[in-house]
Amino acid sequence: MSNARILFGEAATLLDVVDSAISIATRHNYTFISDDWFKDWQQSADFSIERMNFILVLELVEKAHLASTTAVMRARRWVEAISFMYEKENFLAWAAAYRGLLESAGDTLDGLYRIPGALAQHHRLITAFLNGRGDSILDVSELESMLDHYVHAKWMRTKRNEVNVLRAKENSEYVSNLDIAIPNVISLYQKLCSICHPSSSSLDYFYDVNQEGGFKLSTGMDAAAIAALVSEYPDALSKIVQASCIPPLLTLRILHKFKIHPQIPMLKLIDWSHIEMAKEIEHFLRN
Repeated sequence: MSNARILFGEAATLLDVVDSAISIATRHNYTFISDDWFKDWQQSADFSIERMNFILVLELVEKAHLASTTAVMRARRWVEAISFMYEKENFLAWAAAYRGLLESAGDTLDGLYRIPGALAQHHRLITAFLNGRGDSILDVSELESMLDHYVHAKWMRTKRNEVNVLRAKENSEYVSNLDIAIPNVISLYQKLCSICHPSSSSLDYFYDVNQEGGFKLSTGMDAAAIAALVSEYPDALSKIVQASCIPPLLTLRILHKFKIHPQIPMLKLIDWSHIEMAKEIEHFLRN
């Protein structure tokens, strides 16, 4: 994408890594056992702690790989849409894609932010369980809930205060996860929503005001409208791409430890030293 550096700044370099990760990670085939089979097996004579631990951690790393791969695939699609609509100078479609990437990044942080650190912290125990060793129990239910929510959640009606991991949150709740990295992110999100919804913001950029105090309607104001929003939030797109890509790419990097999924060599070439999360993970992996 010729405009990647203009739109996404320093995060543009991550997009080449994402392309490499997608081309390799999508070769993997996933198989999950059913909940009914697992419950019946737990009551059978074949049950063992070692086998249970193997099943639990195998499905955990499989879900982590699935979630991380789909996260970067989805982010890549939104990035492509943003770039294409920028080239076509289509303000409404550009804003819609921008909004989609913003919501997607918030969802990715919600589901995957804690996953790479947890995998790194427990990597020795997970490796032991995958090799059929150890009879201790590692509780992975909280991590599984995050991954299940990320992969399976959808909008649904629920009773007040009812907890359901498969119920999608409000979009603004996902977006608010980005508040630390992007000041006024909710304000940005509200502005994008107003552009995409039937409101005056979806019309204002048609007005070409002249020096005499009047105005004409113009079909050539899209580029200026895009530039104005980029100028108002100059680092936002770069940080959104980083939020979309860093947690899943880190997860895919850590999954190399378990030798179950295709290795992605390009992940080893990234300098993670400026990322605080990566520093903590490196500490865990060394111990």
